[in-house]
Amino acid sequence: MEAIKDSRIAIIIFSEKYACSTWCLSELAKIVECYEDGRMEKAMPVFYKVEPSDVRHQRNTYEKTFKKHEKRFKKEMGKVKTWRAALTKTANLSGWDLKNVANGHEGKLIQLIAKDVLTIVNPKYLKVAEYPTGLDSHIENLCCLVSDGGSDVVHIIGIYGSSGIGKTTIAKAVYNDMLTEFQSCSFLFSVRSVVLSQQNGLAGLQKQLISDVLKIDVIGIDNEDQGIIFIKERLRHRRVLIVLDDIEESEQFYKLVGGCGSFGPGSRIIVTTRDKHLLKKLKVDEKYKYRVDTMNQNESLELFSCHAFGQRHPLEDYVQLSEDVIHYAGGLPLALVILGSRLNQRSQVEWERELEKLSNIPNDRILEALEISYNALDKFDQSMFLDISCFLIGKDKDKATKILEACGRGGEVGIKLLTERSLVTIDEGNKLCMHELNRDMVREIVRRQSPQKPGERSRLWDLDDALDVMINLTGTDAIEGLQLDLWKHRGEVRLTTAGFSKMHNLILLEVDSEGATTKIHPETSQQECFRYLACFRWKGFPLEYIPNDFHLGNLVILDMQYSKLKKVWKVTKVCDNFVQFSFVFDLFFFFFFQSYIICGN
Repeated sequence: MEAIKDSRIAIIIFSEKYACSTWCLSELAKIVECYEDGRMEKAMPVFYKVEPSDVRHQRNTYEKTFKKHEKRFKKEMGKVKTWRAALTKTANLSGWDLKNVANGHEGKLIQLIAKDVLTIVNPKYLKVAEYPTGLDSHIENLCCLVSDGGSDVVHIIGIYGSSGIGKTTIAKAVYNDMLTEFQSCSFLFSVRSVVLSQQNGLAGLQKQLISDVLKIDVIGIDNEDQGIIFIKERLRHRRVLIVLDDIEESEQFYKLVGGCGSFGPGSRIIVTTRDKHLLKKLKVDEKYKYRVDTMNQNESLELFSCHAFGQRHPLEDYVQLSEDVIHYAGGLPLALVILGSRLNQRSQVEWERELEKLSNIPNDRILEALEISYNALDKFDQSMFLDISCFLIGKDKDKATKILEACGRGGEVGIKLLTERSLVTIDEGNKLCMHELNRDMVREIVRRQSPQKPGERSRLWDLDDALDVMINLTGTDAIEGLQLDLWKHRGEVRLTTAGFSKMHNLILLEVDSEGATTKIHPETSQQECFRYLACFRWKGFPLEYIPNDFHLGNLVILDMQYSKLKKVWKVTKVCDNFVQFSFVFDLFFFFFFQSYIICGN
């Protein structure tokens, strides 16, 4: 009992006949007491050829044994209740079930237990994750990359992917697996955040690196220039493993480690980043670039269930609700962990309410993590990202490129940048795609511009918000992009051209009224509309001509497919910038088209 009180960690191995020993049960009660009052750091249950639920609820052999204990200790039933409570509490803790570890491989189980213990007693090991679901394949692949190349060269391994995808968690797991293969090691967390939040942050990280590798207290380094000289002079003969977590710029890499020549032969530098192009700047060999993708359905369900229910599968009554959450999270580990923890021990009604909230407003913690990627873009690229998120998801990449170029956002190059930063992908059909949580994050940023007044936001994509602005004439100079999918609206839609009159800075207008009952009334406004409009697309335009007060001199793209146009304008218009126009309407009017389009270029 004294040894238990003095221990930092307890490993409880539950076997089929564990409960037969009253001494074991008394020890267990003591372990629970020490763990709950904080004297013990961790208690780890191991279920050896026994079901965790049998231990938790004292069923099968445990039930039979406790019937004997109750007969034997009739006058000490309090003791029996304490034993039962200790079993239930311990079985609910995070631990291991032998049958679920490498198909019952005992050696593998022992390795896992040893690593978890070393994480606590030996600071070199890092705590990876409470539930390391889906990590095995990543660890195996990356450990092969770390081991590749022989002991006479230094190379960099780049782990890249979007925010919240698990890059840091994977890097920590690989670090723990490989650190014993090197003379020294160092893991520098959140380089980007440290540089942004701390004065002289790079010098501080250099000191940590030197301290980790040489095991000395570092003095005399007051700035990053002194630090890099020290690193190059003192570490060039050491075979080291270094992880630089969340690198944003190549300058951060070179100021921290100087390059591959700063360390001894066989050294490995692992970099995690959201930006694939950064790895190109660092001259990382293509075979050492490792992309982290979202989790598959089974992995997602397991990780979520572990956090929501403390087991690898959902409770029977929560299966459909769990699948709804999985669908929302889209395989993003960060979202699965946050939502699983948030919904733990909640009722079905609370789950339904949370899902309803998420459909309107993203979870704050998820939003905060994903917003890092948005904030890393400059203002120009942020505008492009907003346009894609609000208007261009699912569109053909080539068409989207033309629209972005027309709006002055930088098309091909901009899309390439966003794909390199794992914010946008191009599917097999050449369409722009984006993780739904990234889309929701960006749209929430726009919504925050004016939560109560849609007309003061820079972009309007939601039909209800856009109709509210159009019908109530509450548009402002803030609006740069407007999308109206009128076919979604039930019933007749009545609009006036005056609804656009206050949107002086509108650049992109997309309306789809094909199949909808739409009436638009031309109303002469004191100011011309659309002075800066570059992309004007109205599918199913309901008028026979475009109103004269629509000033379209800056148009680059005009798309009026399936409209009722008989004339484009009643007067001659000069459009100096046209690169694309499209009219699809009755063949008769095509041959007797009465308006003039003068395209300067």
